[in-house]
Amino acid sequence: MAVQISAKGVDFESTIEKYRWKNNLEFIKPAFGKGCITDIPGIILKNFNIHSAENQEKSWDDYAEAPDHLIFLLIDGFGFSTIKHSSVKYEMKYLENFIEDSSFRLITSVFPSTTSTATLSYHTNMHPVEHGVLGYNSYIPEIGTICNMISMNPVGRKDISILDNGYEIPRIRDHDTIHATLGMNDVRSYLYLPNAIKNSGLTKLTGRGASVSGYMTLSQMFTLLKKDLSESRGRSFHFCYISTLDAVSHKVGPYTSDAAMEIELIFMLLKEQLVDSPHLPRNTSLFISADHGHMVMDKQQIIEFNDGFKLRSHLLAPVVGEPRAPMIWTRKEGEDALMSYFHENYHDSLIPVQIDDLIKQGFFGNAKNRIDCRDSLGDVALLMKNSASVFDSSLKILDPHNDADSLVGVHGGLSSEEMIVPFITRKIA
Repeated sequence: MAVQISAKGVDFESTIEKYRWKNNLEFIKPAFGKGCITDIPGIILKNFNIHSAENQEKSWDDYAEAPDHLIFLLIDGFGFSTIKHSSVKYEMKYLENFIEDSSFRLITSVFPSTTSTATLSYHTNMHPVEHGVLGYNSYIPEIGTICNMISMNPVGRKDISILDNGYEIPRIRDHDTIHATLGMNDVRSYLYLPNAIKNSGLTKLTGRGASVSGYMTLSQMFTLLKKDLSESRGRSFHFCYISTLDAVSHKVGPYTSDAAMEIELIFMLLKEQLVDSPHLPRNTSLFISADHGHMVMDKQQIIEFNDGFKLRSHLLAPVVGEPRAPMIWTRKEGEDALMSYFHENYHDSLIPVQIDDLIKQGFFGNAKNRIDCRDSLGDVALLMKNSASVFDSSLKILDPHNDADSLVGVHGGLSSEEMIVPFITRKIA
């Protein structure tokens, strides 16, 4: 019989309650500096005695162990709700045994709780309000296009990248990645990615300063990792991105045996290929976290912005961001009309909030001295209630192969399922 996941001294429910937004307890507010994934890059730097400008709770000091070698596994879609469900319903001996011997903490994702936003924060030590990427699709006003923020392709144009013609996102171009910072402090940095995204536009931005390796399978990733560890001279950092759980959660579902077995496979390989390896260099530590969790899409709660959308003339661009975190660019004279329309017609499904209000309340990071990318954030965000999602049919015209409305698992919003992720640490050699 499966045993419910547990960790010494951790009250999961009270921890999650602590993160709830006081204005609406249905939503989790990102806990920047107090338990957010954006705190992890600063902890990584601190482990190598590199100062970070971020203000963090003293509780994070417990994770500064000064290893010679640090491995960070970023498991895409590894939300606490999926972990908890899998542990209750299925036999998860590798996961449970690993957690039993590790330090385990619950933290929040960013908003939107999605890969592109979180990945940029992980690699650059920037909050979303600094890097300005708020979702899978973003509107880039300076070049007047909607862009896929993973590939950096204009939507519907997979043959070109906005980076090919010399365009660079200045706020990201002018900021060092953690890999570059580590390199300047005599720490060799490695980045391991699936072959499909090794040369993506996002990787070109986030991988600067790292030795980048592509892999076909998880077993190959661990083989590459062990090889680099064994050959390391001096200090080293190893950033391993694992995408398989997210793919399963999107297509099959986050609360299925498929997702549970994918987690078990990851932790089985982690134990057998890495933790139990007799050839690891001494003083090696391991961090594990995620970018977001998943919730199940409710097809009955899909809101379609189709060609007949009453107020489309007030929009500067199609609705971008994520189905669970839509971001709207409005014409100046149309914002009030849009806000009223959403309040009157969709009050059971969403809350429209001005981006400026979310910035002031800290939803995109600590805003002090961080408003240089304000013009890239849009005007209105829709905070989705329950399991509601928004889809704009005009994006389907631009990208006919977009299948976002057929997904099972979705993310981007502020629910506890999407926002609460683990932070697991352990010394392994």
